[in-house]
Amino acid sequence: MGRLLLLAFLMFGAATPVPPALRAFSSLHLSNSFSSRPAVAMKYSIHYIQQKVDHFGFNTDKTFKQRYLIADTHWRKDGGSILFYTGNEGDIIWFCNNTVVCQYLKNPNVSDSLLVQNIFQALNVYYNYSGQARCLNISETATSSLGALGWSYQACTEMVMPFCSNGIDDMFEPNSWDLKEFSDDCFRQWGVRPRPYWITTVYGGKNISSHTNIIFSNGELDPWSGGGVTKNVTDTLVAIVIPKGAHHLDLRANTAFDPTTVLLARSLEVRYMKQWIKDFYASLRRKH
Repeated sequence: MGRLLLLAFLMFGAATPVPPALRAFSSLHLSNSFSSRPAVAMKYSIHYIQQKVDHFGFNTDKTFKQRYLIADTHWRKDGGSILFYTGNEGDIIWFCNNTVVCQYLKNPNVSDSLLVQNIFQALNVYYNYSGQARCLNISETATSSLGALGWSYQACTEMVMPFCSNGIDDMFEPNSWDLKEFSDDCFRQWGVRPRPYWITTVYGGKNISSHTNIIFSNGELDPWSGGGVTKNVTDTLVAIVIPKGAHHLDLRANTAFDPTTVLLARSLEVRYMKQWIKDFYASLRRKH
C-alpha cells in the first residue's frame, strides 16, 4: 500500500542554556576515526504555507512561511493513505536526511577517557549530522538559518516541561526546578508568561482513552522515552518499546545500520496502520 510521507516543521529549534560541565566539549576536535556518517539523502519536494505565529491567543495576527516536505515517490495517488510526520527541534531537511544510531552510550563501565570520547560521539548526532564539521559549537542550539530562540518562545508559552538535576543520578550540575523563576525569565525575554497546565487541559494529559489510532514508539536509547507512553492504553492506543532504538529512528528510512529491533518495530507499526485503514473503510461500507 503506497503512503505519502509529509513532514512539517513546527518547532524552530531548541534553545536552552549549555551546562558548564558540557562546555569543555566545544574544544574537542574530530579525528578521521571519529567522524559521523554523512546524511542519507531521500527524494522529496519542498513547499511552504502561510502559518499563524500564535494559534492560541488573539494578541497578534502575524504569520510566517512554514516549510513542509512531501515524499510521494511510492504514494498511490488514487486513495493512498498519508503518513503525516510533524515536530522536531531542528532543521526539517536534516531531520529528513539524517539517519544515525545512538550506540556510543550503551556501556557505562568504560574508562573516563573513553566515556568522554563516547559522549563526544553522541553529541555528533546533533551537532555534526553531516559528518563535515571539524569541531563542535555546542553553544549553538539550532541551525543558524532558523535562529536559536524559537524553542525558547514555545517553551515559554505552550510546551512547559520542568527540568531538574541533582548531580548524583545524572551528569549535570545540581539545578532545581522553579516555576516562578522560569516564568520571570520568560517574561523578561518574551513578554509572556507560561501556562504550565495548558497542554494537559487541552489534550487530556494521561486521560486519552477516548482517542484512537495512535502509536507511541519509544526508543530505549532516546532520553525522551522516560516521559513516553510505554504501555498500551487501548487496542488502538498502542505502545512500542524499541531496544537499541534512537530518537525517532523508527520513523526514518531503512539503512544497513539499523538494529533488528528497529526493523521489527517498523513492520509492527505498518501492520497497525494497515489494519486501522482497513477498519476505517470497512466501517464506511457498513454505513452505506
